[in-house]
Amino acid sequence: MKKCLSNFDLKFIAIITMTIDHIGVVFGTPFYNLLRAVGRLSFPIFAFLLTEGYVHTKSFSKYFFRLLVLALFSEVIYDYAFYGSSIYLGANNIFFTLALGLLTLFLLDKSKGLIKRYFKDKVDLVIILPITYLLIVVIMGLMGEFLSFSYGMLGILVISFFYLFKDNFALVVISVSLSTLILGEGMQYFSLLSLILIYFYNKKLGKKCKVFFYLYYPLHILVLGVIRMLIG
Repeated sequence: MKKCLSNFDLKFIAIITMTIDHIGVVFGTPFYNLLRAVGRLSFPIFAFLLTEGYVHTKSFSKYFFRLLVLALFSEVIYDYAFYGSSIYLGANNIFFTLALGLLTLFLLDKSKGLIKRYFKDKVDLVIILPITYLLIVVIMGLMGEFLSFSYGMLGILVISFFYLFKDNFALVVISVSLSTLILGEGMQYFSLLSLILIYFYNKKLGKKCKVFFYLYYPLHILVLGVIRMLIG
């Protein structure tokens, strides 16, 4: 089957489904469950695109800094729109998760380089490398849980699996599905439908609208928060 979805297309689908999800959260409409189910598709797409961005970025530090700044900038708006408070420590916006996920990928890469440098025996590599990967992913996942980042451990696992198995989509499907079924709840199972969309990724960039996608997140939350305030 023809791969027909570009990077831009997937980003657009992700922000639309995310917006639908946020409408359900902010306004609690009679269609709440339907809107949340549709919204579950957004995170795996964002996670996949993060790994693509990591692979192709010219500067990890600049990429990480952009995500962290956007997370910090969006947090007050996020807390107000969803929790009616300027500071709410019980949950944090998705860009904190993406920033932590990006850092996880960086650590996985660095650890691989160090282990290959100091352990030349193939048997050692087969044993030590997976254990190191597991420790990094678990520690970063627990950090996400402790800091109340969106998706917590599951988010870091999904991001890591997209990266570690990027050359084998079957392993991506198996690992992401198992982690979602084990760590996710009923509504989160709908997120697995996003794997169908990701399968059709054609590895092309498509339209360039980086600034729009970065600004859309805090702005759409701000608009939803203002509308909720106006209608009481």
